[in-house]
Amino acid sequence: MRLKRLAAAAAVVSLLFTGATACTPSPIVVIPSATQSRGPALVVGTPSVPDGANPKEGELLANVYAAALNAAGLAATVKAEDPKDPTLLDQLAAGTVDVTPGYSSAMLLQLDPATGASATAPVLDALKTALPAGTAMLDPAKAEDDDSLVVTTVTAQKYNLKTIGDLAKVCGKLTFGGSASFRTKDRGLSAVGSDYNCVPKAYRELPSTKNELLLALLRDDIQVADIHSSSPAIGDNALVVLTDTKGIFRPETVVPVINEKKVSTDVQAVLNKVTAALSNDELVNLNRIGSGSHFGSPAQVAHAWLVQKGLLKATS
Repeated sequence: MRLKRLAAAAAVVSLLFTGATACTPSPIVVIPSATQSRGPALVVGTPSVPDGANPKEGELLANVYAAALNAAGLAATVKAEDPKDPTLLDQLAAGTVDVTPGYSSAMLLQLDPATGASATAPVLDALKTALPAGTAMLDPAKAEDDDSLVVTTVTAQKYNLKTIGDLAKVCGKLTFGGSASFRTKDRGLSAVGSDYNCVPKAYRELPSTKNELLLALLRDDIQVADIHSSSPAIGDNALVVLTDTKGIFRPETVVPVINEKKVSTDVQAVLNKVTAALSNDELVNLNRIGSGSHFGSPAQVAHAWLVQKGLLKATS
């Protein structure tokens, strides 16, 4: 029955466009200076998504910001993800990328691998200080793409699970699943063992590209999965997120970073306007639209999301 919820998710998409809410911002308008001196296209970089958990998310976010810039009268293009520079910080500093919607902890760890910052505000503060000269952090979004250990409602009821700490008494009976990086990173599987005294019976490395991780959980091939917080699979399948009471998982706040020489203050205001609309629920929403078959490209998904948020006007 749970698998039917996957099909039902498509029906949710049709509800996303029923109208704006009272909090809908005003649409993005053309920046006068942009039409007077239209220079080279701004390059919006595609960040690597933490753990590859929501594979399309980085590309969707890059397209959202690029579409907003185009709506403001600027030319903007999207640069594909670069495995050699997953955060794009090097390219931002070099000026080959002008803006990227990055992930806070991923960027901070590249700049300061020994950082002790592990909560949302301290990570953002440390990142702002650590950024290379010539780059700057804009307003952070409320949206995060964080690790989260989830179980099905059946498993939660069977073992009375509400927090990660509750796993300790049954951990040896359970098989965990997640990415290869969750197994090896410092605040991943090892921290579950050291901080929560939970060492699973087994761990299966499973990708999320074709719902492999989700399907393994729903079929009970695994009992606990590291499914990131911005995945629509959690809500669409009534999965139970186990509370991380000890805060072992690093926050991955979505925050645009820019090359200061290439992105003027009026352009920054456009980017900040988009970011202000990007809550946790809206990042899930964006990923849900992107995982459906209603739109043919990330650019079309981005445009639809911006229209739904009232940032772009719908075209007939």
